[in-house]
Amino acid sequence: MIRRFSRSIALTTLVLAASYTFPTLAQTEIGSTSQSVELAEQPLDLPGIGLEIRLPLGSTSTQQTLNREVFAEVLGEDSLWRIQIASKTSSNKKLQAEDAAKQMREDLQKAYGASQPRGVDKDENFQSFATVLDDVAPLQFSGGIAYRFFLRQPAPSPSVPDTVRGVAVIAIGEGQMLVWDMTAPAENYDIAKAALDSTLKGVVAIDGNLSVPDREIALKTGHALIRGIDAETMREIFNSHGERWYRLYRNTESPGDETEIGYKSVRAWAGKRSDVGGRSSISAAEGKVRGYVVEIKARSLDENTTGADRIIYDTRGTYFVSEDFTKEAWDLVMIIKRGKQSTSYSEVGARDGFKELLITTSTPSGSNESFRQQIKEEGYLPMPLSLILHSILTETGATGDVAFYTYRSDASAVTFRHDAIRHDTENPGNFIHSTSVSMDSPRITKEVSPDGDVLREELPGNRVWERTSIDELVKIWRAKGLPMD
Repeated sequence: MIRRFSRSIALTTLVLAASYTFPTLAQTEIGSTSQSVELAEQPLDLPGIGLEIRLPLGSTSTQQTLNREVFAEVLGEDSLWRIQIASKTSSNKKLQAEDAAKQMREDLQKAYGASQPRGVDKDENFQSFATVLDDVAPLQFSGGIAYRFFLRQPAPSPSVPDTVRGVAVIAIGEGQMLVWDMTAPAENYDIAKAALDSTLKGVVAIDGNLSVPDREIALKTGHALIRGIDAETMREIFNSHGERWYRLYRNTESPGDETEIGYKSVRAWAGKRSDVGGRSSISAAEGKVRGYVVEIKARSLDENTTGADRIIYDTRGTYFVSEDFTKEAWDLVMIIKRGKQSTSYSEVGARDGFKELLITTSTPSGSNESFRQQIKEEGYLPMPLSLILHSILTETGATGDVAFYTYRSDASAVTFRHDAIRHDTENPGNFIHSTSVSMDSPRITKEVSPDGDVLREELPGNRVWERTSIDELVKIWRAKGLPMD
């Protein structure tokens, strides 16, 4: 997707190079400026990082996905500067943003270092041809701190101008950083610096409920809570869940005349690996592995089509995790119907251990795509547990904040989720459970009964999930002439 940030938010088509030196960028004779740069109202689309980023007016951005990670390339107005924005993960989970910025500055300076003089110890510092214009310093934004620096890098030949390199680092998780890499001709330093600093200062942390340190505490709390539930108790939670039906509708101005959007059934039980299917691809012994299973069957109606042309979405997903949480598998199928025509999509996933998930998706064209998602044991929440987490929290009597990393099929990625649960003071015995399934998703609030049943869940767009029974659901849908075949 390519987006131009201007007062009119016009679209343009522009291909951005991926190199780090840009001799074709425009140069200017404009003198030093300290004024801030006006930012566009429309934020940059970088999902899953928990930050709202607005770019300078007149700049152009291109987003792309590589190995399921999101990157952005930004070109300044009149091609005066260029920024690459990308998420980076360090094997050092304790790495801080300031330390990461200092290490990057050191590495860049070493890349332009002088030849090692004879007689000088190899570990002794020596001068770099890349000079520091502005050393690593903090810049405060709403909800966090960015650390950034600027260097002047010498040109490879006299015919090419020197460049300035501005790098900024923002911590977005444990060992996870969002890195900004700006390049501009040296003559454009003042303009580039003003653009980067204004953009950084305009960043807003979307999940204001948890700071980075609080996220780490919530992750450790969630991990300890789940691992503290013994297998017998977990089996009781899943077996007592049974099958529950929910109705999705949109509120209208007339009570009792809601617009039906969909429904679903959620069934959970203590079962075995073979309950997910795929018997031909697993051994008999593996199929007998005991664990916890959730099955969700759902139907939703496209609100923009009616009658014979109505589009219907049917999904069925079955999810399994072993009792020791080391093995996980799922099978998800979605069928899109329109009249007598239908197309299907599927996703299967599995893991053995805590290193990675292997996911394979298929489309109606018959093409398959496989990809991997890296995980680690601490903080990871298996999908069956994430789907009925509200039941687990209420039945164990937990209150407060917990957080996890879990895979989401709609995002094709492992994302951070934050859950908070408290007692409902207006309805003694019930709980109020709020959750956001990623760092930049809206918070969803549920009213939960003492046995972990969602009584009501409010969604954006005036939509509501409400507990019902299959008999009541059939009565409502048939009275409105809606398809349930």
